[in-house]
Amino acid sequence: MAGPQTDIEIMSSAAVLLGQAPFTTITESDKFSVGMQQIYDLMVPSILTEAHWKFARKYQQLNLSVDEVDFAQWSSAYNLPSDLISVYRLYPNVDYEVVGNQIYTGTSGQLKLEYIYQAPVSKWSEPFKEYFVYALAAKLALSTAEDRNMAQYLERISAQKKSSAMWVDAQSSPNRGIQSKPWINVRRVASNNFDYFNEGN
Repeated sequence: MAGPQTDIEIMSSAAVLLGQAPFTTITESDKFSVGMQQIYDLMVPSILTEAHWKFARKYQQLNLSVDEVDFAQWSSAYNLPSDLISVYRLYPNVDYEVVGNQIYTGTSGQLKLEYIYQAPVSKWSEPFKEYFVYALAAKLALSTAEDRNMAQYLERISAQKKSSAMWVDAQSSPNRGIQSKPWINVRRVASNNFDYFNEGN
């Protein structure tokens, strides 16, 4: 049986762990569900970026901005995706700095971005859903149940669920070699030039 598929279902599952009744809607008159949603909205971006979960990654070719850049070592700006939470890596591998909704680099060539976005619950892995439910319940345990022992118990279970979710996430694709290696290419060019001159040419 599939786990929660929506934000509400995740929050309702956490409520059950805290001894509360499950719910299907958030209403202003229900202070518990309103408070849980506020904490939920804060936690999702933070937890999605803490381990760079594969299900929350996207790839996008970046568009060069028309804005002029003349700052430090940067000469070009690229527009970042509107749904970006955090940058994971650039292809090719170049130095960069994120400034607002742009990324500054010293190149004007084509760049592809791998980044973390706020993936919907339906995209989350099942182990991650379970981890998040316990993490959310642990966060709210003291304020709702006012039980420190329960909070500590939920935090321990949450840590175990996180480890399991990270292991499953790591198995979802093989380890990749270096995708971009400009420093190696430079060394090869230098080595070839050195051999050329040593041969008496």
